[in-house]
Amino acid sequence: MARQSDKPASNSGPDLAVVWRRIEALRPDPANPRSHSQRQVRQLARSIGAFGFNVPILIDRRLQIIAGHGRLLAAQELGWREVPTILLDHLSDARARAFMIADNRLAENASWNDRLLAQQLKELSLAEVDFGIEATGFELSEIDLRTGAAGRLDRLGKRKPRPSAVTIPRQTLPSVARDGDWWLLGNHRVGCGNLADAVAEMLSGDDRVVVVLAANPAAADAIIRRWQALSGSNARHAASGRGFEPPADTMQAADAD
Repeated sequence: MARQSDKPASNSGPDLAVVWRRIEALRPDPANPRSHSQRQVRQLARSIGAFGFNVPILIDRRLQIIAGHGRLLAAQELGWREVPTILLDHLSDARARAFMIADNRLAENASWNDRLLAQQLKELSLAEVDFGIEATGFELSEIDLRTGAAGRLDRLGKRKPRPSAVTIPRQTLPSVARDGDWWLLGNHRVGCGNLADAVAEMLSGDDRVVVVLAANPAAADAIIRRWQALSGSNARHAASGRGFEPPADTMQAADAD
């Protein structure tokens, strides 16, 4: 049974009620211009599984879907038999179709505040939550990159200028990665240099893979080391299968310094 809240006396629109309906009773709109990849459906399913079906599917008087095609596919992925719906029978066919477009398009016009997003993701990463943080729609590798970048920006903003009298050169280790290398980070891949053709081939598949292209070997090293520290796993070179470790003579030289 649906529970409705009292509508204010002012003109606030029609009464809307949430009604659970069986999935097979709903009709996807064959003219829906939005498509949903299998990857996005899995992300939606992960979110619904973690937080619940909090955004009902919007339907017209023929039970045809106006908004929520992706959520319906996610519910089917989860094996649900019923989903929450809201009937928009106050809209004409033309208004329902225009609303379907607006509902998708207007969301695209928003943008992220990268610093605040990274702050929220970092707080969630450190909190003891009972769900996977990927339920936010961001993969672990992207969360790591965003939170790491935010931390570097904060440190740069708070850093005090050093005296310019003496500058001591800082010795850095030679990079392990080389231009043209692919490194395997579990299911994910980090490439270095111009690897556009290889990336296009991987992206054309349906595997749940995050591909990161580093601008130079040092950037690739930093990403791989950060992933190893967080995951406790070891990256491996895609071609040779060797582990990601600096050469022994390099490490000895660094210890000697």
